[in-house]
Amino acid sequence: MKKSKRLYRFSIIYIIITVIAIVIITIFSPDVEEVFKAIASFSVWWLVACLGSLLLFWLTDAILLHDITSYMYKREPFLQSIKIGIIGLYYGALTPFATGGQPVQVVYMRRNKVPVGAATCIVCIKFVIYELSLCAIFLAAIVVRGSYYYVNYTEVFWITMLGFAVNLVSVFVIILTIINKRIVLNFGAALIRLLNRLRLVKDKEKTFEDFAKTIDDYHTAASYISRYKLRAVGSFIISVINLCFLFIITYFIYLAFGNTAHSVIDVFTMQAMFYIAVSFFPTPGTAGAAEGGFLLFFGNMFGRAVPIAMLIWRFITYYVVIIAGSLLVVFEEVFSIRKRRNAGELKSGESEQ
Repeated sequence: MKKSKRLYRFSIIYIIITVIAIVIITIFSPDVEEVFKAIASFSVWWLVACLGSLLLFWLTDAILLHDITSYMYKREPFLQSIKIGIIGLYYGALTPFATGGQPVQVVYMRRNKVPVGAATCIVCIKFVIYELSLCAIFLAAIVVRGSYYYVNYTEVFWITMLGFAVNLVSVFVIILTIINKRIVLNFGAALIRLLNRLRLVKDKEKTFEDFAKTIDDYHTAASYISRYKLRAVGSFIISVINLCFLFIITYFIYLAFGNTAHSVIDVFTMQAMFYIAVSFFPTPGTAGAAEGGFLLFFGNMFGRAVPIAMLIWRFITYYVVIIAGSLLVVFEEVFSIRKRRNAGELKSGESEQ
């Protein structure tokens, strides 16, 4: 709980600093009049479309979790999937590499009487499908518009390729885990020994133990995917749709400023490239990389309005998740405390009788 509070405080401070920085950039911009003209032309209705797309992103994320749970364990109430999905996104936004989302989801699923082993396998399958769908969307975008961005946005293109390589390694390790788990464990052990010699890892035994457990979890998840191939394909399609709702938000912001020079495919492709490029940055919510990356990737598309566009995009895709997630976590904790208290009073009453 203390760690969660520290992360939440970091998030609030980060939001305040980001807003102040954008205001300063806007005020002292040499083309401040052009910036204010862009703001004046902003259409609120497209902002409504952005929020609608965000809600659909949350909804499809819950549908994905609900779908995997139904064939991995049993059909659970859909409202539980919505709650666990948003809480997972919230903790993922507060932790480096979004690593906090999955363990917390396992905890909340355990509260709903889902066995820890089944819950762990469910979130692992969801992550595997997410990685596959992200890579699939990126490859499709590159096939459609890759040559254009290679010629006109060379720097951005190669930054994206670095991010794609990192995500591809994750997919490769997952596939190799299915084929031969022992190879992955041996490679991991060698890497941990090297990091220990470089003093980057202190307790190599404990680190390898955690690594081996993670590999076992993903090996089990992969075996279930191979067993439920058709259901996994359905989950993959849901995951692709889920990411599309997230990526299209940038295009709605683009239209909100009255821009029409670039098509939805252009903006969507750039967003897919941007998302995969910053995904490997080890800061909570990719803080810093997300803001700087948006300015770099979308500077030419949004022109002088890019700092304001970045702030709107960040607020919708990150800050709203933190606000909604924190409220849901507080409500859930209060409800859980009352439930345990009532259960304790009931047991006490029964013992007195």
